[in-house]
Amino acid sequence: MFHSVRVAFIPLIKVKMKKAIIILIGTLAGGLSFAQNLSTEEIVSNYLKAKGQDKFMNMETVKMTGKVTQQGLEILVTEYSKKPDKVKAEMEVQGMKVIMSMEGDTGWIINPMMGVTDAQDLNADAIIALKKETNNDPTTDWDMPFINYKEKGIIIESGRTEDVNGIPAYNLKFTFKEGYFFNYIIDTKSFLLLESRTTENIQGQTYDREVRFSDYRDFNGILVPGKYEMLVNGQIGQIFTLDNCEFNIPIDDSIFKKPVKE
Repeated sequence: MFHSVRVAFIPLIKVKMKKAIIILIGTLAGGLSFAQNLSTEEIVSNYLKAKGQDKFMNMETVKMTGKVTQQGLEILVTEYSKKPDKVKAEMEVQGMKVIMSMEGDTGWIINPMMGVTDAQDLNADAIIALKKETNNDPTTDWDMPFINYKEKGIIIESGRTEDVNGIPAYNLKFTFKEGYFFNYIIDTKSFLLLESRTTENIQGQTYDREVRFSDYRDFNGILVPGKYEMLVNGQIGQIFTLDNCEFNIPIDDSIFKKPVKE
């Protein structure tokens, strides 16, 4: 009797399973269609919410520590940031410390690896290049291009989806008023940044540059990637691994000032 009932229910089960699969496929397709139809404003808004906008907009300072591995070298990195426009990075490699600091449109560097042990001013071109470089990683900056982008003269195009290692993602092209661009690739589900991409022409040579973000960690309600892979023309050149990230700790303005030679 039990065997007969089980056999009798097999076709019914198959029918129900087919219906369930059809419903599931329809739900997924509907979700993908919904994702594709989001406006750029909605994608940007969702990204900021996912990052913890209410938290990081109240940040006054950030201290990040980690290490960069490159061609067998390990570089210890400490970076300090303070509103509105102060940044200082210290990099230790092979027993030497490279220090670079920017404040607004001025900056300085000490680079013993180049035989320079006194603080040297950064020229205007270097400042512009460094400011552009910060857009490679808009993940912890309160002045990131996603915030008030219209007021900054940034134009955002597209919103199409693409596959990134099996993850559906939005591809947003940000064109800055200075003329350069970055493509920011955002997970359609988590709305976290997966990649940044740009193309550069240096001395007649074109380079595709990419940063991949992964291993997001929660620091007091703010999500920060724990791993950054930096690629040039598809080849990994550097990998940054985050050790710690601290927000709103005391950072004295004096650390950003150019040292006076005695």
